[in-house]
Amino acid sequence: MFELYGSRAYSMKLLYAKLVEEYHITWNKGQIEKILKNHFYYGVMTINGKMYPHRYPPLITKSLFDEVHAVKAGHQKKPYKYAGKPYIYRGLLRCTQCGLAITPEKHKGIVYYHCTQYNGKHGAKYLREDFITAELGKFFKSIEIPKEIAEEGLAIISKAHTEQEEFQKKQCADLAKEQQALSKMLDNLYCDKLRGSITDSDYDRFYQKFKAELVTITGKLEHMKTVNQNYVITVKYLLVLASKGYDLFMSSEVEQRRKLVKLVLSNLEIDGENVVYQVQTPFDLLTKCEDHLQWRPQGDSNPCYRRERAMSWTGLDDGDV
Repeated sequence: MFELYGSRAYSMKLLYAKLVEEYHITWNKGQIEKILKNHFYYGVMTINGKMYPHRYPPLITKSLFDEVHAVKAGHQKKPYKYAGKPYIYRGLLRCTQCGLAITPEKHKGIVYYHCTQYNGKHGAKYLREDFITAELGKFFKSIEIPKEIAEEGLAIISKAHTEQEEFQKKQCADLAKEQQALSKMLDNLYCDKLRGSITDSDYDRFYQKFKAELVTITGKLEHMKTVNQNYVITVKYLLVLASKGYDLFMSSEVEQRRKLVKLVLSNLEIDGENVVYQVQTPFDLLTKCEDHLQWRPQGDSNPCYRRERAMSWTGLDDGDV
């Protein structure tokens, strides 16, 4: 739930539908909001109005928790009266000239988008939804890479990840030793308190100190166990999306198309009859390939040369890898 809502691709309504459809969970909106507000999931509990780190493994990171609340704060600023209607670009577009939201309307079965012009008329144009889709489709077409290049890039990344795993295992082992030592210190501290060897105030002071260190180390361990694998998964998704992005965008249902747009693009605006936007990282790297690189050199069968060209799409040199 945190990951889905934090992706900015799901409203509370869509999140509820996702839970019912895929997980058969029928929590109401209030229950979902209560969970998303709960600090317990990243390692902190509230006792008598004060927040303390608890002993249980955190399920999410503090940064993900903060991201969810940043998304929620953004949604609460301006409730959108058309939130229930399935327009693809509802709430995603603004007017370049006045900054107001672009409103979708349907006339004779055709969906149009236009600026409300509440701050004064400025000759805003009506754009058809299929025109906007075609314009964004051109972008997704421009970042496509050949399937064989995507597979080759993934193979290289996977090999580098395998070599990194050995180093990661050693770091995890060192952190696990620290974690075990702190857990033992907490157990001994509690025994000292039962025996009356230390005062309650000293116990609380040392407990907070050791527990905070334990939470930090546990968080590092959890992060290290997932970061490299998540990186490979992310790269794989990027390469798959780059090789199939246009087909996915043009054939997806409303929800998935909106998710793709939010994932890849930001600050979408209508400027007259043009659709303008910014490209999210790391997809902006793919836009640079179109201007000055060829994926496969013509008339050259040298495999080393082709491999060098294939790697050059990342925009990195050997010192960056």
